[in-house]
Amino acid sequence: MAKRVQSLSEQGKFDEAIKLMIRMSEGYKKVVDMFPDNTKEGFGTEALPTIWEDKENFNQLMVKTSDDLIKLTSLIKNTDNIEATLGQFMWGNCKACHNKYREEH
Repeated sequence: MAKRVQSLSEQGKFDEAIKLMIRMSEGYKKVVDMFPDNTKEGFGTEALPTIWEDKENFNQLMVKTSDDLIKLTSLIKNTDNIEATLGQFMWGNCKACHNKYREEH
């Protein structure tokens, strides 16, 4: 979805991009309740053990990501630099999560 947000924003289709940002934000709120202790093994996900070992920081990152996407909805239409704004409020969070909590693929 993040790639779609970037594409729509770059095309000036901000209203469509904002709808996706809100949808993504809601999804990140739900991720906080995922990965309970009984899911550590046997499910073949790309999740690294650090999700369970560092659950508090993982959850904080999910909340921050959700909040940043909502901030992005009010900034994207008026920014002079779409790429940098997306980098700060969306891609930076994606990278932080993937680098620490997800296997490379």
